[in-house]
Amino acid sequence: MSDALEKRIKKHIIGKPHRFLAISPLGFEQTLARELDCILGESATELPHVTGDGKVEFTTKLTEAWKAVAISRVANRVLMEVASFKAENFRELEKKASEIPWELYLDANVIPSRARDPVKFTNALNIHVTCKHSRLYHSDAIAERLYKIIEEGVSVPLAPADTASATPSAGTPRNAPSQNENRSIQQNLYVNFLDDRCTIWQDLAGEELYKRGFERFVNDAPLKETIASAMIFEAFHFLPSTSCCLLDLMSGSGTFSLESACIANKIIPGTCRDFALKHQPAFKEATWNFLIRQETRDERRENSTSAPVPPNKAKSNTSTFVTLSETKGPVKSCNATKHPIIAKIITSDISERAVNIIKHNIECSPLASISPAPIAPQLRDFFSYTAKEIADICSDTSPILVLNPPYGKRLDFDAPKLYTQIGKKLTELARDLHNLGKTLTVAILAPKDDTRDGAKYTCTANLLRECPALSPEQTQTAKVVQTSHGGFSLNAFFATI
Repeated sequence: MSDALEKRIKKHIIGKPHRFLAISPLGFEQTLARELDCILGESATELPHVTGDGKVEFTTKLTEAWKAVAISRVANRVLMEVASFKAENFRELEKKASEIPWELYLDANVIPSRARDPVKFTNALNIHVTCKHSRLYHSDAIAERLYKIIEEGVSVPLAPADTASATPSAGTPRNAPSQNENRSIQQNLYVNFLDDRCTIWQDLAGEELYKRGFERFVNDAPLKETIASAMIFEAFHFLPSTSCCLLDLMSGSGTFSLESACIANKIIPGTCRDFALKHQPAFKEATWNFLIRQETRDERRENSTSAPVPPNKAKSNTSTFVTLSETKGPVKSCNATKHPIIAKIITSDISERAVNIIKHNIECSPLASISPAPIAPQLRDFFSYTAKEIADICSDTSPILVLNPPYGKRLDFDAPKLYTQIGKKLTELARDLHNLGKTLTVAILAPKDDTRDGAKYTCTANLLRECPALSPEQTQTAKVVQTSHGGFSLNAFFATI
């Protein structure tokens, strides 16, 4: 990189604040806004605020946004605004797009030819376009013109136009993420046309952020890590004490347990994977290392004596992952968010296959280096637990029960009957725990009911009929978040019952 280009990047990209758009799981926008407020602290010139479904905007410098990419457990993507302008025809679009200094945003690539195969050239540029209420509505034509303009300004291999969505969403359920460390990473531009205004965003993440970067086997219809963390953070607000015992008793692939253990041990999700931002002209390795403290193993061993971790969750000396307590800059501590300490995690499932999957996922994650093991999955039916057992397990901590019962691909049985049984069990546990001097905080996902006449798909109605304390109509402090996952509309209920 020439000195002149480096100076321009420092002045126009690194040195001044930019507008950023973080994408959250649907319904958990406020959860993400609170998390980003904690991460950014006083560095944000405009505080994180919700601007639409799944959208949280904030203004800060680029290096501060890198923290959000590396640390956030709820964001699916973080995008930086490149330009915003009015364009009512292709002539205006081409003129404005040609004025953008693309060399400040996209690296010149060693591949000389224009690539049209994103499989062959995995570091290709992908342009995603959506148009609404605009004279320019042909998304493919818009993408083609932008490809041509960018190609003339920067030697970047270009992938085929993707016009499916210019506002990335939570996506679809996935299997274990790719582990090919030698591959490059694709760059994404998201182009939104709304009321003839074109806004171009550059993706800082690459792959969606729910992919934590380590191999993960999954059971049927796994819950995304971002949704699991968002539900855990929401449940924290209902706790009556400062420490909790998390009960993941229908664990499936163990997403709730894995995320909880990482939260408890302050493991930053972004230290295990690559990001698009690392392949952009503004990236500085030294700055990145300073921000997230990627120290040598010996330095980490020295710091481990002072890093605050919950009881019985001390890291071993062989840990190679960075924790939130080791970050630099104005990142607020976990205490600043008033999150309780996760003192214990109880994980179980009725399926032996699910238990084996969780054991594998632990071994392939940063949690494998922690002793004693923070998660010990058991083969057990949720309905076999008693309030006395839960009270004894939790001791002087407050129980949080997180549940993601089967739905969608896993519904090969009478689902409404299952949710009826779950509702009865929750009511029974809450009553018996109350007699033992404890309350039960519940976070549970339930598919939305089919409201058509004669429909028998009434999972949510059955759940609330048997456990009315989960309903905001019955309990003033209860909360319901309308979200979606894997193409299904869901209700996430939170309450202390």
